[in-house]
Amino acid sequence: MYVASGAVVIALAGCGSTGGSFANKPRPATPVNLTVYINSARVSVSPASVGAGPVVFIVTNQASKTESLTISAAPAGSAPLATTGPINPQATAEVTVDFQNPGDYTVNTSGGGTSQAAQSTPSAIAPATLHVGTPRPNGSNQLLQP
Repeated sequence: MYVASGAVVIALAGCGSTGGSFANKPRPATPVNLTVYINSARVSVSPASVGAGPVVFIVTNQASKTESLTISAAPAGSAPLATTGPINPQATAEVTVDFQNPGDYTVNTSGGGTSQAAQSTPSAIAPATLHVGTPRPNGSNQLLQP
């Protein structure tokens, strides 16, 4: 008798709750990798246009001196969205930005060096422009995504 009632209790406990609902929130868009190439003359971003959502910038510094990368909204003087630390010549770095708003963004370098004064001086390297379009679809229907 005790064995039968114990089996019924275990079977009912395994069924789970039937009264609540599960809020199935959509996952964010799958991150897009962009490559950023810095040389002594300019910054290049490839591709130059992407939909809004998470973006991973993979940066290579091919300039002759240490550079830092700054990503900010297109109007000059706006606060940066992301900044890398100093990137040595022939080295790479990675930075992630979640773009929420469509528009144009500036990908620029700041002066090389280890002091804050050296990093805040304007760079002679021409910046790149990244166009962010409408939001990308969510990643809910993509298999094997984290």
